[in-house]
Amino acid sequence: MQGSYDFRTLVLSFLIAWFAAFVAIQLAGRVRSATSRRTPLWAWAGGIAFGLGIWSMHFTGMMAFRLPLPMMFDIRLTALSVVPAVLASVLALYVAGTRRRNFGQVLLAAAFMAMGICSMHYIGMAAIPFSPAATYSTFWVVASVVVAFAVSLVALHLLTRFSWIGNEPRFGVQLGAAALMALGVCGTHYTGMAALQIAPDAMCLLAPGAIPGERLNLVIVGIALLYLAAITIGSQRDLHASEQRFRALVDGAPGAMIIVDADGRISLANVEAERLLGYSRGDLVGCAVEVLVPDRLLPRCPAERARFLQVQRRTHLGAGEHELHCLRRDGVEVPVELGLSPITVQGRNLVVASIIDLTERKQAQDRIAHLAYFDTLTGLPNRSKFEVRLEQALAQRDPEGFGLIFADLDGFKEINDSLGHSAGDRVLAQIAHRLREGVGERGEVFRFGGDEFIILLPSGSPSRDAGIAEELIRRVAVPLWMEGEQLGVTLSLGSVRHPEHGRDHDQLLKRADIAMYQAKGAGKNVHLRFLPDMEASVTRRFAMLNELRNAQELGQLVLLYQPIIQLRDRRVIGAEALVYWDHPRHGRITPSTFIPVAEEHGLIEQLGEWVLEEAVRQSAAWRTRGLMQMRMAVNVSSAQFRDANRLRNAVDRVLRRHGYPADGLELEITERQIMTDPASSIATMVALSDLGVAMALDDFGTGYSSLSHLREFPLRKLKIDRAFTDQIDRDPAGLAIVRAVVELGRNLGMQVVAEGVEREAQVAPLLASECAQVQGFLFGAPMLASEFERRLLRPIPA
Repeated sequence: MQGSYDFRTLVLSFLIAWFAAFVAIQLAGRVRSATSRRTPLWAWAGGIAFGLGIWSMHFTGMMAFRLPLPMMFDIRLTALSVVPAVLASVLALYVAGTRRRNFGQVLLAAAFMAMGICSMHYIGMAAIPFSPAATYSTFWVVASVVVAFAVSLVALHLLTRFSWIGNEPRFGVQLGAAALMALGVCGTHYTGMAALQIAPDAMCLLAPGAIPGERLNLVIVGIALLYLAAITIGSQRDLHASEQRFRALVDGAPGAMIIVDADGRISLANVEAERLLGYSRGDLVGCAVEVLVPDRLLPRCPAERARFLQVQRRTHLGAGEHELHCLRRDGVEVPVELGLSPITVQGRNLVVASIIDLTERKQAQDRIAHLAYFDTLTGLPNRSKFEVRLEQALAQRDPEGFGLIFADLDGFKEINDSLGHSAGDRVLAQIAHRLREGVGERGEVFRFGGDEFIILLPSGSPSRDAGIAEELIRRVAVPLWMEGEQLGVTLSLGSVRHPEHGRDHDQLLKRADIAMYQAKGAGKNVHLRFLPDMEASVTRRFAMLNELRNAQELGQLVLLYQPIIQLRDRRVIGAEALVYWDHPRHGRITPSTFIPVAEEHGLIEQLGEWVLEEAVRQSAAWRTRGLMQMRMAVNVSSAQFRDANRLRNAVDRVLRRHGYPADGLELEITERQIMTDPASSIATMVALSDLGVAMALDDFGTGYSSLSHLREFPLRKLKIDRAFTDQIDRDPAGLAIVRAVVELGRNLGMQVVAEGVEREAQVAPLLASECAQVQGFLFGAPMLASEFERRLLRPIPA
């Protein structure tokens, strides 16, 4: 018996299969994106939908098949036939939703699906009670199985490809994929129908439980369509609720965040992102991500866009050396750091970009960099910045080279000590301003530290450098006004040129420093250009310093004693203790050579206390042996004199240790020492005088003491500097000064000693001036204690 097909019913069967396949594609994405607990739920829900669709398509296709006899269906077999269809569909959705699978698993799943579809088809065919029973063509049966297997493979591919991929398909693409699946399912059905062979005299039996096909088909199609509609609506509602929860989560995030889809379009931006980027609510949604890229970076955009969208794991961009900027709506670039995280939401591959605004961090970094490279007091670049700029200048290898000037303020310490550090800071700020104006565009001024500055002068010549240095000296020498007082500071400068004076950082800096200190030694307020012999002098001075540190322990320091003579009878009435250095290579070194080194490098206090100890010990020993009772004079350095408590305690301790009378000790200080701070000097001298120690003013006339202060100082002796006594027999002016000082001392109740008496011709003018005491090589050079003993009681020949 031959049958025919009703075209309209055949189309209806295809549409049912199409709808079911479309729903299956939608639900396959839900299966894969669901949590592990909800994956089976969606697999069964989708599998039932797809299985019912295939099942209803099968029976609709059966209704499209027209035979010259009414068809009845066994209700039990008909109901049983849906089971393999549903199981096959559940298997298909589960495999499509599996993240990790291999080709062997796909083939096995396709085989089971084919068995399920074929089982559904042939069980459904068996539900028709033909008499005699229908037979099947082996060829077409095999063909239907092959088609079912092929359809299963295609279905698995389409369910996977168009439900879950980074580039989410459009609605039309999903419809097309569903149509292909529907055609495959229909092909399986109609291939199986081709295998059906019905006898010419066959009829459908009215067996118990059999119902007409038309009514059964309406029920099956109704059930399938209702379920498909229900599951679709439920899925969409669940999807919408899930999206709303996701949006709420993103909006509630504390930082700026945007969600970008696989096409590079912004699908969601939270409130913080819109505020940061200057957009109104919802304006960013649907925009290409390039809208946030500054114009200057657009040429690099394609490569960066691909890197952005293809991120496979959590990644940070813009946190390292390569800065990243986002473009605000108003055109302002914002420095940002992006944290990119790939996520999957309802089967869609998305990139979550958390945006961290680095504006405040950059500002803080800029402030830190400014603090690191600029002096907060003067606003000048600091030593660290100078190091960087000097290395850059060395790397440029300018054929003209460059100049370097090292500058140090003269007299700044006195301002700090007298007016305080606050006033000193204001002075430094004004001096820095003058230096900056003096150099101008010709170079850069750096604060090196304390009251030291460095000027870096690109290119140029030595004459150009010297001209700038002289201009700076003139500018700095202009008096300053501070707290109603006029202050004066000057500038000592030393300069070098690259490559003439050095080719590396350390050598240039060292030689500029050497030249500057030579300028200070030359009287200050002057500029000196580096010369090779300056370095040799400094090298010798450095070697002297290192050896001087150990000289006392090695027993190389020795005290010599120069007699102080009563001029009338040329009798020794005292001695001045002078420290010399018996150097193993250089012989005996005078105090004027190494004492300044000791003062500059903090060795003088220890050295001075040793001299005091040794001089008192020796004088005490002479007294114990019954030699003449005389006064021992010891020089006190500026550093010792400034530390009044330590000096007083040291003197008191030495006197007590050796049982030496205080009036037998005389401490000599210079005018410059006491005039630095007259009030403090008076207090120190009073404290020492209270011990009974005599105070003497050495080198009188070379400093700048005022008579008013001189009257207040508790002094017992004035020592006239040799500058006034050296030519006293030939210079009437010098003789007049000596007479005036002798008269001054007599009126103030002070003894007067003339220093530097080396010729007999000087004696008569001094006697005529009534100068009672003298000291000089004429009466004895500084000598060892043993030699001094031999001459102590012997009168010096006239």
